[in-house]
Amino acid sequence: MRELVIDAENWIEPDDVYDLFFNAVGAPPWHGRNFNALRESITQSGINSVQVPYLIRIKNYSSLGEGARVAARDFIDLIRELHESGCPVDVVVEGVSPPERSPN
Repeated sequence: MRELVIDAENWIEPDDVYDLFFNAVGAPPWHGRNFNALRESITQSGINSVQVPYLIRIKNYSSLGEGARVAARDFIDLIRELHESGCPVDVVVEGVSPPERSPN
């Protein structure tokens, strides 16, 4: 499985979460900055340059800025949800473990 390594050390604001993921998957400039758009571009071919299957490895999670924490946690939750539904994508978080899943 292809591994995409993303460094969370410079995640300060929510947009940083999107920017680094978009860069890793070769997302088009018009890609939406919301979780519905992320879900669609990960599960459907032809949007991003890098297609599933892949493993997202997030390094330095403990270093991310306060402003990016909710977006990072929600991003991780989305990837885990996609994985559990059978999409060939997964996430590994290095550093301090992220908080438990966001309440639904």
